[in-house]
Amino acid sequence: MPKKVFISYRREDTAAAAGRVYDRLARVLAKPNVFFDVSTIAGGEDFVQRIASEIANSDAALVFIGDKWLEQSAPGGRARIFEPDDYVRAELRATLSRPVLVVPVLVGGAHMPKAEQLPGDVRAITTKNALPLRHESFDDDTENIVAAVLGLKAGERAWEDKGSVGGKIAYAIGGATASSLLMLFVALLHFWIMGRPLSASIGAPLTTMMLAAAALVGAWIGWRYKAGKPALR
Repeated sequence: MPKKVFISYRREDTAAAAGRVYDRLARVLAKPNVFFDVSTIAGGEDFVQRIASEIANSDAALVFIGDKWLEQSAPGGRARIFEPDDYVRAELRATLSRPVLVVPVLVGGAHMPKAEQLPGDVRAITTKNALPLRHESFDDDTENIVAAVLGLKAGERAWEDKGSVGGKIAYAIGGATASSLLMLFVALLHFWIMGRPLSASIGAPLTTMMLAAAALVGAWIGWRYKAGKPALR
């Protein structure tokens, strides 16, 4: 299962779509494991060196392709990707030279470029199976992209109804704490009204049982809430 993902895109072409998919991936893999230049590169950091380092350490790459991906740098000229210093070309060349999963993402009905439309050093992208990303089916398409990155089979959506064990435990602890605080409030309210501790009214054993039951119920509610909480939507 890929652990680190590199996102390649042209800002004027597919920045919005790439950003939304980044948000979904970051919620599944955690932000440090998903490279998206706007959110990952700090001010003053060497852009070229950071890109090269991230690609070298990535297990998968998503290449977002929109209608402007092959846009000309000047009217009547060749596509920008033919320029030697084009950053998208450099990213593609680096990812295609490594044995990693490369997934072209066709945004908004865009089509995969033909091999003859690309420089020789990046034509291999045209042999990769592409996935669509459409506005009208964004959630479903994003799930397919995330599933491909995670190496899941079609129809498997492990993140939909199964929180991580750590997440469930955290929610269970939170639920138990909230319930215990609620019981403490009830006990204090009883003392303020009646002028004596709750244990003096109902007995120490029953008071202890109520506190334990409240904590258990709170933990169960927290666990179930996390288990049923969608991770992507």
